[in-house]
Amino acid sequence: MMSGDYGSGKSRPMGSQCSGLISRREFLRATLRSAVGAALGENFVRGAGAEAKKSRVVLTRDTAYFKDRKVDAVVARRMVDRLVCELTGKCSISEGWKALFSPKERIAIKVNCLYPPITTNPEIVEAIIESMSDAGLDRTRIIVFDRSDDDLTKCGFKLSDSPKGAKCYGTKEYVHPVKVRGVETKISKILAEEVDALINVPVLKHHGISGITASLKNHLGSVPNPSDFHDDRCSRAADLNALDPIRKKTRLIILDGARAQYDGGPGFSPAFFWSYSGMMACTDPVAMDTIAAKEILAKRHEVGTSGPIRPPITHIELAAEMGLGIGDLEQIELLEMKS
Repeated sequence: MMSGDYGSGKSRPMGSQCSGLISRREFLRATLRSAVGAALGENFVRGAGAEAKKSRVVLTRDTAYFKDRKVDAVVARRMVDRLVCELTGKCSISEGWKALFSPKERIAIKVNCLYPPITTNPEIVEAIIESMSDAGLDRTRIIVFDRSDDDLTKCGFKLSDSPKGAKCYGTKEYVHPVKVRGVETKISKILAEEVDALINVPVLKHHGISGITASLKNHLGSVPNPSDFHDDRCSRAADLNALDPIRKKTRLIILDGARAQYDGGPGFSPAFFWSYSGMMACTDPVAMDTIAAKEILAKRHEVGTSGPIRPPITHIELAAEMGLGIGDLEQIELLEMKS
């Protein structure tokens, strides 16, 4: 279950294969909504520029996923399968994945390996690949990547360029020079030229410049000069996500919340470590990051940290205003599954 109870919730009628879901359409009480508004900006919470469209975020937590300082691969696979089925509204994992990807597509999985131990876990990535493979998608057409080989290996990923399985390596070349609100950059060739679609697998963490880091900010690992994007509270992360190789290819986001951090980020701070032991799935990066911010804020309230997330979050608000997704909490359908 999520930290705290933010609504009465109603059971959603489902078949036997898709049972165990709690729907929370009114998942924020007025007090928490006000706090989120202070953290993200009132216009953002009201959904400035957002049309009457809902984005679905599916959340599941299971204490067995991260237990005794270890990630359970079997539990990870079960959680991934349930997320994909519920997100797509399909009752079989095969139908779920095929609703998202074509068997002919080349697919990248972007992970976050910057500050262990709050990083993407190899177990969730392998669970995603195995689930896709069991659904009939070709694992040889999958590339797991991050900024560098060193970042991947320090987080437990095994580098591979074998034609017999999924590949895993860091970006070797950046292409397509572009200016992002005055900042010159390029995009990872893996993302720009070597794949047709993307699965973003970020983490749940506080950030001392941007407020939080989740799916939008994960793409600072898709460019060669991430430090140039840290001015103005990392608000250029929104502009970065508007670039075609990211915006058009992002097909799925699965947030890895085995470990999380609610303050003192982005580097690891044990005082604010949080065994969240959960995952979230969405196709909308703005909606995903809105719920990620809500979960971090709820944890801060739980431990007695008063006030909004600091520093104020601007990149999610800007991404909503740019039409990259839904930032209005009333237009986000949060579906929480029982463990």
